Amino acid sequence: MSAGASATGTNAIAIGTNSNAPGSRSIAIGVDTIASGHNAVALGTGSVANRDNTVSVGRHGNERQIVHVARGTQGTDAVNVDQLNLAMSNATAYTNQRIGDLQQSITDTARDAYSGVAAATALTMIPDVDRDKVLSIGVGGAVYKGHRAVALGGTARISDNLKVRAGVAMSAGGNTVGVGMSWQW
Repeated sequence: MSAGASATGTNAIAIGTNSNAPGSRSIAIGVDTIASGHNAVALGTGSVANRDNTVSVGRHGNERQIVHVARGTQGTDAVNVDQLNLAMSNATAYTNQRIGDLQQSITDTARDAYSGVAAATALTMIPDVDRDKVLSIGVGGAVYKGHRAVALGGTARISDNLKVRAGVAMSAGGNTVGVGMSWQW
C-alpha cells in the first residue's frame, strides 16, 4: 500500500498513491486508481473499474491501448487487430464473391428472359399458311433488348377444318420448340 491507498472492500488490494479499492475482491494498482466494481481490476494511473468482473486500463476520456496481445485461441480470448483485420478481409471477400455470384445470376436470368422474348416473337413472325394452300414453311427473326433470335417453322392444312403448326427458335438463351393445332368451322 502507498500514501492515501485504501482497500476497504472485502479481500481488496490497493497499491499506489490515492488508489482506492472499495469493491469486494477488487484490485486497484496505480496512482489515483479506483476499483469500485466487485471482482474488478483497475491497472495504471487514473484507471477506473466501476463495473463488476471487469479489468480497466483507463477511464472515460483517458483510454489506453493494450499492446503486444497474442492471437486469441479460445472463444473467450481477446482478439488482436491482425485477427480482426483478417476476419474483416475474409468477410469482405466472401460478401464480394456472393454479390458477384448474384450479379452473374441476374445477368444470366436477364439474358435468358430477353432471349426467350426474342425467340417467342420470332416464332410468331412466321407467316401462316394461306387459305388456298396446304403447306407453308417460313422463317422469322426478332430482337428484344439487344438479344436476337431466329425461328424456322411451318404450317400444314390437314383438312378444311384442321391446321397443324410447328416451329423451332434459336437464341443465346437456348432453343425453343413449339407445336400447335387448330380446328376451324
